[in-house]
Formats: sequence, C-alpha cells, structure tokens
Amino acid sequence: MHRIGIDIGGTFTDIAGFINERMYYAKAPSSPDVLEGVIGGVKMILEMTGVDPQHDDVEIVHIHGTTIATNALHERKGARLGLLTTEGHRDALEMGRMKRSNLYDMRAGPETPGFLARGRFRVGIRERIDGKGNIVNPLDEAQVVEEVRRLVDAFRIEALAICFLNSFSNNRHEERAAEILAEAFPNLKVSLSSRVNPTFREYERVCATAFDAYVRPKVEHYVKQLEGGLAHEGKGARLHLMQSSGGIASADMTVAKPVSMFLSGPAAGVIATRYVGEMAGRSELVGIDVGGTSTDVCLIRDGKAQITRESRIGMYPLRVPMVDIETVGSGGGSIAWIDEGGGLHVGPESAGSYPGPACYDWGGDKPTSSDAIMVLGYLNPVYFADGTVNLRPDLAEKVLTELGDRLGMSAVEAAVGVYRILVSQMAEAIKLVTIKRGIDPRDLTMVSFGGGGGAFAPAVAKDIGIKEVLVPRSPGTLSAFGMLVADFETDGVRTFFIRDTAEADCDLVEQEFRKLEAQGEETLASEGLNGVKVLHRRTAEMRYEGQGYELEVPLGAVFDEQGRADAVEAFHRVHNDVFGHFNRERTVELVNLRLVSYQPADPLPFDAVSGALPAEAADIKPTGICRASFPDLGEVATPRYRRMDLPVGFRIEGPAIFDQPDTTVVIGKGQEAAIDAAGNMIIRS
Repeated sequence: MHRIGIDIGGTFTDIAGFINERMYYAKAPSSPDVLEGVIGGVKMILEMTGVDPQHDDVEIVHIHGTTIATNALHERKGARLGLLTTEGHRDALEMGRMKRSNLYDMRAGPETPGFLARGRFRVGIRERIDGKGNIVNPLDEAQVVEEVRRLVDAFRIEALAICFLNSFSNNRHEERAAEILAEAFPNLKVSLSSRVNPTFREYERVCATAFDAYVRPKVEHYVKQLEGGLAHEGKGARLHLMQSSGGIASADMTVAKPVSMFLSGPAAGVIATRYVGEMAGRSELVGIDVGGTSTDVCLIRDGKAQITRESRIGMYPLRVPMVDIETVGSGGGSIAWIDEGGGLHVGPESAGSYPGPACYDWGGDKPTSSDAIMVLGYLNPVYFADGTVNLRPDLAEKVLTELGDRLGMSAVEAAVGVYRILVSQMAEAIKLVTIKRGIDPRDLTMVSFGGGGGAFAPAVAKDIGIKEVLVPRSPGTLSAFGMLVADFETDGVRTFFIRDTAEADCDLVEQEFRKLEAQGEETLASEGLNGVKVLHRRTAEMRYEGQGYELEVPLGAVFDEQGRADAVEAFHRVHNDVFGHFNRERTVELVNLRLVSYQPADPLPFDAVSGALPAEAADIKPTGICRASFPDLGEVATPRYRRMDLPVGFRIEGPAIFDQPDTTVVIGKGQEAAIDAAGNMIIRS
C-alpha cells in the first residue's frame, strides 16, 4: 500500500509520500482552488516516484487535512440551517449559559452562535423524553413534517439540526424524525445530536449538532469532488481524511460527522511531533509549527498527544474530541504594521499565498515576517522551497525600508524589530500550554516544524529557557508526514451517571463499554483498514460530588473491582495534576464513558524516515559565507550549510544557517547544532 499525505496551508501545500519503501517530500504554493492544489500535489509526488497509478497495479491511499469546515464557519458561509428542539427549548442555542467573557463591556456582542439558526429558523416540536430515557410525550410526527416543509418552502433551508431533550438517554425520537424526513425530504442534510454528541448538557450538545449541520453540505460536496478528482489519478485510489482528534477516517465516516474535521490540519502536526520524538527517544515535548499564516503550539506528555473534549471555535463551545492546540497569528506571511500611536505590530493579518510576501515577487507590497528574515540575511534567494521560488531581496529591502522610514530606523533595524516581536508572540503561545498549566518548559524538548519553524524556534527556545530543539529531517512537510503515521480511529461516548464510583456496578459499566466496543468494531470493519486488528482505549469523565465539570481519566482494559478502584485513584491523581490538590474523602461521581476504537498505522521503516547519512571522517565545508544580522550580535559573517548533506555526528557552534528544501534553520551565538542517528538536527543552548 502506497500512502500520500497532503496538508494545504495558507501559503504552501505540503506533500509527503511513502511509496516503494521510500519517503518523498514536496512543497508547492497553495492554489486558490483547493481541489486543484490537492490533485496537483498528488501528481507532483507521483512524478517524483515514477509510479503510474493508471497502469501500475497499486493501491494508493490519499490522506488529506483540510480547513474546509473551519473556513466555512469563520467566513459564515455554511448552510442555511433549520433547528428542531423539544417544545419550550427552541432558543437554547441563543440563550447558552448566560455567561459573558467581559461582564462590564456594554458594547459586547452575543457570545452564543445564534447566527447558525436565527429565531424563525428554530422550531419546538411536541415530544418529551425524561432524564432516564422514558417517553413522557410521544413524537408528533405530523408536526415534524409540517414544520420542516415550512422551513424548506419559506426559507429554503439546506440543512437541519435535531436536538431533542435527553436524547442521549433515548434517541428514539431523533432517529424517527430523521427517518420520516429522509422520506419526505430526501435532499435535506440532517444532523442528530444523538449521533454527533450523545452526552448531557443541552447547550453544548445543540452547539455541536448545529455546527455539524452548518458545515455538512459544504464538506459533503468537497469530499465528493475530491474523490472524483482523485479517481482519475488511479484505479486503486482511496481517500482518507484527518480528524481533529489526530486519527484518520474514511471519506464516508467524515461525511457522516463533518464536525470532526475542525482543526484537521494542525492535528496531523501533533501526531508527527509525537512520532519524531519517539524516534529520537524523547517523550516530553512541545511542538511549534510555524506556517505561512499562523503558529500552532502543542504539548506531548509521556509520549501522548493531549486531547481535549471541551474545545472552542472562537468564543463558541465545540464538544468534540480535538488535539489540544494554541494558535497565534504569527507566520511567514504575517504583515508588519504601525498603529496610530506609532507602535510596531506583526499579524494577525497575513499576505497568504497570493500576493504573498514582497520577496516572493508575486505582487505583494506589504512588509511581512518573510521579508524581515530576508533582510536579516537568513533566507537563501536561490535555494528556497526546493528552488521553486526565486526570492527577490531587493523587494524585501524596499518594503522594510519604507517601514523603517516610518519608524525612524534602518531597514535592518526594522527587520530586527519584526523578528523580536514574532519571537515574543511565539514564546507567549508556548507559555499558554506549559507555564499556564504548571509545566516548566525548560524540562521539555522543543520540536520545530513548519516552513518557518527553523528560522524562529531556536530563538524562541532561547527566549524562554528551553535547552534543546529538535528539527526533523523534513520539518516543512511534517504535518503531511503526520497523516501517514496516524491511526485509523472512531470514538464513542455515552452518558452513564453513577453517584459514587467506588460503589459502581462493575458488570453494568463493563456491559456499556462492550456495547461501545462493538459499535467501534462494526464501524471499522466496514470503513477501516482491512485485516488490521481493532484496539480500544477506555476513559471516563469523572468529578467530585458538587463539582460542575468533569476530568477525563484513563481506565484499564476491564472494569472489574480492581479496575473500579484504579479509576477512583486515577481521578484523584488527575485532579491533583490539574488543580494542585485532591481529597480521597470526597465522593467521586462517574458521568460519561468514552471509548476510542482504533487500528494502528503500519510503522514506517526507520531508515526511510530518518534518511540519515552515515558518519564520515571528511570535514563538511559550508556552501558559502553570508552577512546575517542577529538581534544580540549585529551583522556578522555566517556560514551556510546544506542540511541534507550533513552526516550523523556532524556538529557546529552558532551562528550558522542551514538551507534545506522545505525550511531554513538559523542558530545563534551560544547554540550548537548536531545531527543524531535518526537524521534529526538537535540544537542545544
């Protein structure tokens, strides 16, 4: 099986392929037509490998990370949406929890996603199920059809979200509503809360369901177009898509639950961070992914990616599994600007792919972070993006000179200012996932990736005291690589309230987990990887009696008496880790049972991934000496090396610059770079 991973960013499209037992990487400018970019990336990697899928009897799996769902939400270009709720609860989406992020801001706008389905698009349906799943009032089927017909005829709704009260306990009414609507309105896209997020807390459940329905038509159309385009590229082609949780899923699984696609691109970078850390023998990591538009920061503890079940999209809750990522608007295309008071800022606005930074010579005329590091001498004009882009230092000099004139300084001084601001902003993002959570970043290894990571990560590490930076062999395409090593997975959840976990009926809990496991195995049997054994990870959401929210606790493979005792003890430990205290005398409640069913990805050969050159006795000479400016040194003569020519054991002290096809690595004074056995560059301060 050949695998191709494609990650479309704001500036570049990254491609990684494992074909004929070898790794291949490529970068190409992102196309305004995303579908064209994906298919173009596939063609590019196949041309590199010489594989002709039209004639060769091969099976190619395309794994794709996309921001299609996120963009539809941010741009508010989703479906015209209707919402059915239990009578009396039609405004739950807009009422929310009556919380405000700033109590004293008299001009604050709404902080609930009422825009998803405005008041006249929301309907209360006569039906009622109580908290134990008993039917109190039967579903008024005639009203369901009548009201939806009105929404379709009068408002031309394109999708419908259904969120009945207590449907997590009994989904019969939601399923019946979907059944009769499928017959009456076969082209209407319908999302059910009992499928999207079958857990208690009505507001969060209706939000997740409404988001799912809002992006469903656009995601379904995109996936179908993509499948059709890729089918022309090979008779054995299959499409998989990255999920927000860090697992991959089939196209059909993704279309069935499109809300799972938010953050799919950044999630792949988190999985790749864990993978390269494991190869290098490191399990405590902080990853920093510097792209063209933004910088994403993630944390790996004990070799495991951090997953959150209570995430947010903007100010709105989105209760679906997601990798835990902090994002700042600082990237290679971030635009530098001056406010009314004369202060210098960088980002969050980005020049993107087109017109891009001025030095790309694609029409950009605003100073960006890429232009700044061009002026500082870090970028090689004739060896950038594997030679696909010939940079124009004179254009970067021009826009930085204009910026400097407004600040009363030279172009180089302005570039240093831009660079320092970016380093500070990236450092703050790292503090959010470490210091804010009681973790000392100095105990972690920083993994640098993304096209801009190498130019900033060593300086960011130095700024906050991190002693070691790991730069993988192909950092600029690491997110695409992460798709090749991600597990195929599906998740299940069930609200199962137990007032005192220590007294829980182990047989009942075990039965519920077995049901979730059977569902996961059934899904993967039809949509997963043929012949790969299905494994399961069990967790429970628990809390002290009287607490408002839960913590997720890992469980063992069997919930017997010992497993029950271990669960309670694990909760105390997790509570202490998060809040700094615990109390074994307090009653521990169990609220939700969670299960991830997964099929592990085939491991890639170490030699193919590392690509490390054997150690050599001969001295490695620099490809040249350039004049580069460093914030703490000024302008100095700096050697440049070709990263791919460096063998295992190579070592040099900074300042130095390393060019490679997908990034540029810059180390300063007091830092040392060395190549390890896995082909990584290890930078120590």
